[in-house]
Amino acid sequence: MKNDTFRNDILKLIFQATGIANLADNAASSPLTNLYAALHTADPGNAGVQNTSECAYGSYARVAVARSGSGWTVTTNKVSPAADITFPTCTSGSETATMFSVGVASSGATKILRRGVIGSRLGPFVGATSDTITIPGLSGLAVDERVVFLAVDGSSLPTGITGGVAYWVKTVSGDNMTISATQGGSTLDITAAGDGLAYKSTPIVITTTPAVTPKLTTASEIVEE
Repeated sequence: MKNDTFRNDILKLIFQATGIANLADNAASSPLTNLYAALHTADPGNAGVQNTSECAYGSYARVAVARSGSGWTVTTNKVSPAADITFPTCTSGSETATMFSVGVASSGATKILRRGVIGSRLGPFVGATSDTITIPGLSGLAVDERVVFLAVDGSSLPTGITGGVAYWVKTVSGDNMTISATQGGSTLDITAAGDGLAYKSTPIVITTTPAVTPKLTTASEIVEE
């Protein structure tokens, strides 16, 4: 387990090019000066690269963000854009972005440094075969809002839930909720228990009419677990 100070150190090294004293320096010969933000229609997964499930609407391109404090804010084990990241306006096609990633190149099957849900973190969850999902301290979530679930190291998602998919909230009661694959649809069947991290999802619906200009706001965050 990493403590909070070291989690922040790791994020500052990756996103702000700040060395970790007596342990790790930023690259001396050819350090990256920019990182590249991408949008995804599904979770690229732990084994994915940056063009896995990457958006492909007309005029889409990754956006370069300075690898410094002017590009990224690091605080309390989280990294967020220091300013909104604006992607090109859609000129053709349509799709829904539910995830974003940060990588090392402007295109291609390059490594993902970190990935996140377009939305906000709800916290660790447990899913049971009663089709109930439990998030201790759950708040700020309502019926017909969207949620996304991701596995973390040492966890396995409940059978029936696919990581990175934006589900609909069907019921909420205290720390418990049920979900559906469609708005107002039947309760998702969980056939084996599991756990992971839950996020409130605010997908970006990208269309040409009206012409949408997708943005990752400064509220977007990646948590160093």
